[in-house]
Amino acid sequence: MLVMLAYDTPEQKDQNFLRKEFERMGAQRVQYSLYLFSGEPHECERVMRYMQRVAHGIPGDIRLLPMEDSTWASQIIISEALESGRRLAELKEFVKVW
Repeated sequence: MLVMLAYDTPEQKDQNFLRKEFERMGAQRVQYSLYLFSGEPHECERVMRYMQRVAHGIPGDIRLLPMEDSTWASQIIISEALESGRRLAELKEFVKVW
């Protein structure tokens, strides 16, 4: 099962907070403000409950979209910025998690 986080918030600090919390739970960045968590249904439910508490009170449009793996696999990608994906992969070796 998958959970997608999508947000459109006016404050950069709120964007960073949402991103860091979702990534801390094991999510991967898909686009600048689109993240994907993959796990068992009970893990996805735990992540959704946690992110609802985290995002409570943050202004803007914040959405969690639970979906089956087949839904994600059936997407149609019209245009993809492959360079940014490669660049993130290159930088990953320099990132340390404390």
